[in-house]
Amino acid sequence: MKIVFQNLIVIFSFVAYNYFCLAKDNIKIGLFFNENQMSDPFNWEIVQDQAHPEIEFEASKPIIVPETDSFEIMKIACSAFSSENGFSAVFGPRHLISSETMQSACSNFAVPCISTQWIPMNTKLNPYTFNVYPDANFLSQGLATIVKSLDWDRFVIVYENEEGLAKLQDVLKLQLYQDNSDRNSVLIKQLGAGPDYRSLLKDISNLHPQRLILDCDVDKITEILIQAKEVKLLDDFSTRIFLTSLDAHTIDFKELKIVTNITTIRLFDPAQGSVRSTTRIYYPKIPPEKLRVETALQHDANLLLVKAINSLKEKYPDSDLSSQRKYCNTSEIYEDFFNFNREMQEVTVPEGEGLTGEFRLENGKRELFTLELIEVNNPDNPNSPIGIWRSDNPESIHLTRNATERERELQVRMQNYNFIVSSKLGKPYLMYSRIEGATGNARFRGFSLDLITEVAKEMKINFTFELADRNLATSIVDDLVNRRADMGICDFTITQQRSEQIDFSLPFMSLGISILHSEIEQEEIDNMYGFMRPFSWTVWIYIITLYLVISFAILLIARLDPADWENPHPCNPKPEEVENIWGIKNCLWLTLGSIMTQGCDILPKGICSRIAAAMWWFFSLIMTSTYTANLAAFLTMSKKDESIKSVEDLATQNKIKYGVMSNGSTQTFFENSNNSLYQKMWATMKNENPSVFESSNDKGVERVLNTKKGLYAFFMESPQIEYELERHCGLKKIGQFLDSKSYGIGVPLGAEYRHTINAAILKLQENGRLNELKEKWWKHEDLEDKQCSGGGGEVMKDELTLSNVGGAFIVLAAGIGFAFILAFVEFLWNVHSISVEEHISYFEALKCEIKFACNIKVTKKAAKPVISDSSSSKSESERSMTRTILAGAGSFLNINASVLNRLAQDRDFTPEYISDDQ
Repeated sequence: MKIVFQNLIVIFSFVAYNYFCLAKDNIKIGLFFNENQMSDPFNWEIVQDQAHPEIEFEASKPIIVPETDSFEIMKIACSAFSSENGFSAVFGPRHLISSETMQSACSNFAVPCISTQWIPMNTKLNPYTFNVYPDANFLSQGLATIVKSLDWDRFVIVYENEEGLAKLQDVLKLQLYQDNSDRNSVLIKQLGAGPDYRSLLKDISNLHPQRLILDCDVDKITEILIQAKEVKLLDDFSTRIFLTSLDAHTIDFKELKIVTNITTIRLFDPAQGSVRSTTRIYYPKIPPEKLRVETALQHDANLLLVKAINSLKEKYPDSDLSSQRKYCNTSEIYEDFFNFNREMQEVTVPEGEGLTGEFRLENGKRELFTLELIEVNNPDNPNSPIGIWRSDNPESIHLTRNATERERELQVRMQNYNFIVSSKLGKPYLMYSRIEGATGNARFRGFSLDLITEVAKEMKINFTFELADRNLATSIVDDLVNRRADMGICDFTITQQRSEQIDFSLPFMSLGISILHSEIEQEEIDNMYGFMRPFSWTVWIYIITLYLVISFAILLIARLDPADWENPHPCNPKPEEVENIWGIKNCLWLTLGSIMTQGCDILPKGICSRIAAAMWWFFSLIMTSTYTANLAAFLTMSKKDESIKSVEDLATQNKIKYGVMSNGSTQTFFENSNNSLYQKMWATMKNENPSVFESSNDKGVERVLNTKKGLYAFFMESPQIEYELERHCGLKKIGQFLDSKSYGIGVPLGAEYRHTINAAILKLQENGRLNELKEKWWKHEDLEDKQCSGGGGEVMKDELTLSNVGGAFIVLAAGIGFAFILAFVEFLWNVHSISVEEHISYFEALKCEIKFACNIKVTKKAAKPVISDSSSSKSESERSMTRTILAGAGSFLNINASVLNRLAQDRDFTPEYISDDQ
């Protein structure tokens, strides 16, 4: 009996020791979930692994509570807390109404209620509510700072519910409202019930958004993006989308094949070593990149709870922290004896232990967290953040990329994208190629194609040319606005109206509006003797008459003046005769040489004759100077003054009609001008019948050419006028520029690649390539040997034509002909004189003189002609006969031989048989 009693004492002592000394505190955690939370099972392993050795956590099953029925939620909570052991802490439901009801119940029981869901900002939490989800106020500030850093002027917000719109409250405050302005507005759209969102997305696409903020559940993002792609909302390279979901990192965007730049945010980096190791241990079935924020926050909440309970156990090692049963229908006020809620606020989860980084729940809110900004299409490292925002510095964001890295990433994206270039046909900017069956860009040729080709080489991109609808510049603008094209080029004027719809690159060509008109054919008879026009016929008659009169006057004066009578033999001091060289021929030659400004080889020597000559020279100087001046004026002036020389002349007359291309920038210039002159011209053009407007510049040029007598003028931009002047010699440009503007390459508003286009254009300007392209298409291509000299400016006919000076050629030819005829007559008369003097036949003398005249190498001529051999023999026989006759006559008449010799010499021969002795 004694042994049995001893054994009972030992057993009792052992049980008492285990119960009082080795027994662990039993901590029970309540799980009150909504039905849609059941897909995320609660992980007890982290709690059990981190628990204090003297604490044992009891795994409880989740209790399902309704989302909106607060009364039912309270009944369920009261029943659960009054069950065996009760709860030391509670994880609340996801829905906002049920979460607030559970928080109220926990506050009544003095039990911490832990939440991992978003709670609206400015919500006053009770002391027993702890929310691990980032604080709504800081999160809203973070989203606003991120959007501000993206430099978005206009954007569309698409939200799923009021909760999402509340998250973006600070984003909405970024835009300051201004009256009559749409560039600073924020468009807000709600998704609706779904699952088909195409109608809404189509409406958004028609608004041509460039920036889109999407706030919705992560499970809907993929389907929404697919539907947005179907309605052409995501086909534009420059469109950017910002996803506010913290779970966006779990989506595989590569499968969507979207060219649009998508930016997301994340609360933690799935590729971080601590995250990957924790996921591998506690969530082996979930890849790190698929780990959702709710699971990560639940994990960190468990870790925070364990740390708080462990800290209490260390502070109160002898106290029992086990859960206690509590009731609703009692007057007892429950208190937190161990200051559990204060411990929950003071404990900190350090960096590297939790999945979502370092945090603490001071005042029950998580005010310390980090958001990483991710660019999905980042070609270098899609997982690397482009910016980091921290809640302890909410007004700024740290950008991890410099300008060079951003430019390189943009360049890689552009290389993987084919740019669509919208243009229109129009010489010389774009024309159809002459290659039959050509495809792609080979279908076209022209300045625009060459320019885009050069720009594409600098940007290292690919492009495809497409023609705009109806071949209009307005259609190009529509293509850019509707994101059907990435660039637009043609004779594309940069205007204020267009700049409100699209962006432009730096100008590649400067220009102005000017007037294109045709050369008017003047009705004037060409005068071959135009050189006679400086003087009237009366003056010419007076000059000729005076020429003759002065010549005879000088003749008379010279004969009266003793100084003009000269000694013909200067060696004889006492000549028997004196000579006067001033005959009628020399007088006429002197006066003629003077008035022709050529001078004369003989000059008068008497004082009187010199005075007369000097007076004639003075008259000749005046007349020749006057003639020369008037001749230049008469022969170089235009046949007739221009009918219009400026826009003012065109506006003040009513004979010549003028017009512009309809719906073009030139029409807009006149329509919106504040200048009274241009307003008057615009009113005139509108009221003209038939219409003076043309559908294209080509038709305007054709109308100018085909309108007779230059009765139509067309306002065009100067580059097109220069092009037409090179190819149509009957056209001219009138006046100066009416304005100053430029051509540029159009891109959608906010296009990221615009600065790259600007850099390419600057480089082409610096190396002269732009000028080369213009020179090629304006002055070389398609000219077909009909280039007009002086093209590109006003046409002035300053050249002297044969019709003006032909009379001078005729007078010269007539004078030379007359001189030849007179010389030939004199030549024949001289031949006759030689034949008579030399007693030879006329034809022998003519033959001898012609032979000498044709021998141009001989510069000296014998005083007497040289007769040929046959002629010499015949003459010799005649001389022999003459000698015989003379010899006989001399003997018969007894004449002295010297007389006969002299006679023979006079006959050019010396009789050999007559000597001086005879």
